[in-house]
Amino acid sequence: MQRSHSLIALACLASLSVAPDALAGGRNPGSVLIYPVHRSGPTMFSIVSVTNTNLNPATPVSLGGSTNVHYEYVNVTPGSTPFMPLNCVIFDRIEFLTPADTLSVLTTCHNAVAGNIEGYVVVTAEDPAAVYGTAWSFDYLVGSEIVISASGVGYSINAIPFSSPVASMQPTDLDGDDKLDFDGNEYEGIADYLIVDSFVAAASSQLTLINLTGGDQDKNTVLMSIWNDNEFPLSTTLAFNCWFDQPLSRISPLFSNAFLATVPNDPRELDLNCDGTGDIETGWAIIDSIDVSEPGGGTIATDGAVLGAITTGPFTALSGGRLLWESENVQTNGAFFNR
Repeated sequence: MQRSHSLIALACLASLSVAPDALAGGRNPGSVLIYPVHRSGPTMFSIVSVTNTNLNPATPVSLGGSTNVHYEYVNVTPGSTPFMPLNCVIFDRIEFLTPADTLSVLTTCHNAVAGNIEGYVVVTAEDPAAVYGTAWSFDYLVGSEIVISASGVGYSINAIPFSSPVASMQPTDLDGDDKLDFDGNEYEGIADYLIVDSFVAAASSQLTLINLTGGDQDKNTVLMSIWNDNEFPLSTTLAFNCWFDQPLSRISPLFSNAFLATVPNDPRELDLNCDGTGDIETGWAIIDSIDVSEPGGGTIATDGAVLGAITTGPFTALSGGRLLWESENVQTNGAFFNR
C-alpha cells in the first residue's frame, strides 16, 4: 500500500509540471519578475523571494528544470524633486535555482549597496549552460516580497510576472539589443493603462510607478483621471523618470481628504461610526501615459509603458500594499532600459 501511495504522489507531481501555456488565465508564472519596490539599508529593508515551479529533475545529460535567475537592483539616486531622481544605477548578481527550488534574500545583504537605498528589482530567467546574461524563455518563476518600513511595519506584495512567447528554454533576445523587450515577441506587453481600484484619502497611501519606455532620464508624463466617491471627475498630470514611491497627497492635492471634502460627494461613504454619515473621503483613478520625451524635449513615444503599486511607504504606521489593476490592452514599446 505504501508503494501505491508513493506512485500516486509521483504522478501528482508530474501532473503539476505542465507546459506554461496550459495554465489558466490570471497571474501566472513568468520568465521575468518585476518587484515594484525595494528598500535596502539599516533602517528599512525588503525580503525578495523567487520560486522555480518547474519540477523536472536533472539528468546526467540535462539540467532539467534548473535555471539561473539574474537579479538587477535598480537603485535610485534622489534628486531635487522626488519624481525626477538623478539616476538609477543597477547592481546585479546571479543565483542558480534547481527544480522546485525557492530562494529568499534580504536586500540589504544581497543588494550590497551601502546606505538606505530604494528602487525596484527585476529578476530574469537565464540559461545556466550559456554565456553570462543569456535570457531565456522559462515561464516557471513566481515571487513576492516583504517590505519593512522605517516604523517597523511591513507589507507583502506580489511580483509582476511576464511570460515569453519564445519556445521554452530558448534565448529571448530576438533583436540582439541586450534588453528585455516587452513587445509581445520577446516577452508579453505591458498594460496600456493602470487602475487604482480605490484609495482612502486620509490613509497616507503611496503610489509607486516605474517607467519602462526610454532610458532612466527620459520623462514619462501620465494622465491621472480621478473619480471621488460620488463619481465626480477630476484629473491631473505628473511627469517622472525611472521610478518613484510618493504619497498620493504629494502627487496632487486632488487625492487629499481636505480637497475631496469640498467637491460633491456621497455623504454616506466610509461611515466609521455607523451613524449614517460618511467620515473619510475615498476615490479611484486611472493612470495612463500620454507622452515620453528625452531630457532635451524630443518625443520618444506618445503613450509609454508604466507599472505600479499602492504602498504604505517607509514612514506611515499603517501597513498594506497591492499591485495596481491593469488594462487588457497592452503597450509593446516597453523595455528594461539598462542590462
